[in-house]
Amino acid sequence: MKLPASILLFLSCVFLLSSCEFNCSVGQKDKNSSAVSREDEPRIYNNINLKATGLKVEKAYLIFENGDGVPENNAVDFTSPVKMIVKIDTGWVVKNDKVMIGASEKIISEDGTVLLDKPDLFADDSGVSPQDAKAISIWAQIRLREGSPPASFTISFRIWDKNGKGTIEGNYKLYSK
Repeated sequence: MKLPASILLFLSCVFLLSSCEFNCSVGQKDKNSSAVSREDEPRIYNNINLKATGLKVEKAYLIFENGDGVPENNAVDFTSPVKMIVKIDTGWVVKNDKVMIGASEKIISEDGTVLLDKPDLFADDSGVSPQDAKAISIWAQIRLREGSPPASFTISFRIWDKNGKGTIEGNYKLYSK
């Protein structure tokens, strides 16, 4: 029995398409993460919630003291401090070749206990160069007692320009393994 040419063509296309892989994304995908962002938006990792006004954030992510990245689910064993890195592209007001940075940090346990509340981590700072102001680091170090049940902590932060009106506010959670 002869099959019409159109059926053969159709079957050939079906076999060809079944061996193809289709892939689609919007924006640029970072090679080291599943996060996808648009070109004009900051790349935010580790479920960091932040809102920037007057400062253009390029990137925000969490790392351990040794430089290794915190897993995207933010599950840590709390044996090493966690550092949040915020890369700022533009927006600082420069006076006398210095940027005056303010930063606060608050750590709250899941039952609402305030473990740390620092209103200005840079209170005694005399300013930094505009180049150094492009990367802000804020550490969170939490120690759990051995045998403690699983816990979560909310780290809230605020970064501001003491010479201008720029601010970055937000939070992220850390979970014990």
